[in-house]
Amino acid sequence: MKIGRVEINGKEKYVLNNGKSFHFIEGKIRNDEGYERFLGDQDFFEKVQVSEKTDLKDVKWLPPIYRPGKIVCVGRNYMEHITEQGKKPEEKPLLFSKYPSNMIGHNSGVKFPRHGKYLDYEVELAVIIGKKMTNVKEDFENYLFGVTVANDLTMRDVQKSEKQWTRGKAFDGSLPIGPYIVTIDELNNLQDLEIWLKVNGEERQRANTSQMIYPIGELLAFITEAITLYPGDVVLTGTPSGVGYYMEPKATLNIGDYVSCGVENVGTLNFKVVK
Repeated sequence: MKIGRVEINGKEKYVLNNGKSFHFIEGKIRNDEGYERFLGDQDFFEKVQVSEKTDLKDVKWLPPIYRPGKIVCVGRNYMEHITEQGKKPEEKPLLFSKYPSNMIGHNSGVKFPRHGKYLDYEVELAVIIGKKMTNVKEDFENYLFGVTVANDLTMRDVQKSEKQWTRGKAFDGSLPIGPYIVTIDELNNLQDLEIWLKVNGEERQRANTSQMIYPIGELLAFITEAITLYPGDVVLTGTPSGVGYYMEPKATLNIGDYVSCGVENVGTLNFKVVK
């Protein structure tokens, strides 16, 4: 099943696709704490009422999860990406954070930041937590709600000039995500999915999630040893090689560039860089 979040005629709507067509979800979706009810209610989709099918032609796509409590990201998790930087593999996963306010939806315009020069792309598989996770070392799939496509946009010169990555990684609009969440039961193996990115139609990144240095289960075990993850939290799992900053000559993003990226059986996420 696919679950998305859109705006139509100025109103927020959640949509689902049961494999055949998209339908608006009727009724209250978020609970009093502001979290989607389907994250904690396993019977939600059996009870929910939906509209007639819709084609979604005139909608504005929003991030598919409203306001995750935390967004945990992983750096340098594909060997070829490490090699293109002239680095060595990390002895343990390299973690950093983004924030809910960084998220923008599919087909959005990313405003070129004022505080740097080199805006770079990083396509990633993102997992959405479905159950509270504390010190989980096995059967991690049982704790996931689903997955989506994300792009860890980075101001590469800012990242390199400051000891902390926050301003280089967590600026406004730095996390295009979506278009929708694919529930975990739809995917047989998260560690065997093609992942790719194109800029203006030119392929820049292509790999398989099997090439991760730290597979998803190991990442989640490492994170939850110290940090409890809650339903709705998002974990980005790293990007493969081919980012623009390390190309010769540099091929980072400019105003007017159109980016299309995706993960096999998960979806395609598009955005444009605007002034």
